[in-house]
Amino acid sequence: MRAIVRGSSNYPYAVARVQAKRAKLIPPGDFDKILKMDVAEITRFVEESAYKTEVDELATRFKGLDLLEAALTVNEERTYEAVRQMVSGEGGQIINLFLDRYHFEDIKTLLRGKQAGASREELLREMVLENQAAYDTFAPLLSEDIKTAADVIAAFQAQGGEAREWASILSTVAPGSPLPRYEDALDKAYYDRLVTALQASKQKGVQEVLGFVRREIDARNLLNAARWVAAGEQGDFAPFVIPGGKSLPVGTVMAMSKAKDLEALAESLADVKAFAGVRGELSKAKGGRLGTFQAAVWRAHLKELDHLSHLNPLSLIPILVFLIRKHREVVILRAVARGKAAGLSEARLQELIA
Repeated sequence: MRAIVRGSSNYPYAVARVQAKRAKLIPPGDFDKILKMDVAEITRFVEESAYKTEVDELATRFKGLDLLEAALTVNEERTYEAVRQMVSGEGGQIINLFLDRYHFEDIKTLLRGKQAGASREELLREMVLENQAAYDTFAPLLSEDIKTAADVIAAFQAQGGEAREWASILSTVAPGSPLPRYEDALDKAYYDRLVTALQASKQKGVQEVLGFVRREIDARNLLNAARWVAAGEQGDFAPFVIPGGKSLPVGTVMAMSKAKDLEALAESLADVKAFAGVRGELSKAKGGRLGTFQAAVWRAHLKELDHLSHLNPLSLIPILVFLIRKHREVVILRAVARGKAAGLSEARLQELIA
């Protein structure tokens, strides 16, 4: 585990630079306009925003949806690396631990892609490899020789360092298990190392960051429980619960997973102030379709984080909020563009940005 060691941090300076980047995020109201655009129009739209450099650079290599996706990925990678470079000392170590989430997401993408037979180029378009070190770690796993979860584990094990830690995490899952088991193991390991490091840190403002992370764990647990109930699952939900939440202790989440239906699950949220506003969306979810509920959960979560950011303007919180909002922007743009290319209706796409 990566421990946080003492050292001077310059994050108040970094906050000002990050706020300038946040000002370039696409305003929420503009996503309604984007829903009415085709892929080429979306590409031109983002080219006029923070993605211009990447669209211009990649236009000679890619066209259509491939160009848009490549530009989004490269811009996201560069953004994260830039933020890593902004913050030094303990604050920088916390940022690095936080951003490690995208390496864990890359492992999930790798496992899903290998199962689906994705090519090296397709995997690179999905993964966020923000610097040469990250690329060098994952590049050997992109070859066609790596086909199964066992192959991925062996390749990580051979590298040593943090890759060996990832191999150990994946090895806790029984061979032949479905992919969600590997993904849940990765989620638990990521949040465990992050929460543990934050609890041990003496950095000023670390308690606010810890609260930030615990709120996020609540949101993930709630969504996992909703998916479980919507699917009518009856087994043991314990492997899917991430410990460490703020408003939803493990016991509460386990009880929620036993709700007979989504309406009953919504009723169990009546006394949970943090999620009282999303109960209506959960009650209205029909046929197990949770898109609008999921959007409502993250919208409520981000609203709470924005409030926390305003209360702690010269802390790491505004930086973390920016990183989450940047990722969400890229996810929405990519999903809308893919939906457009696949011919999804505007009503269906609206669920993505609700």
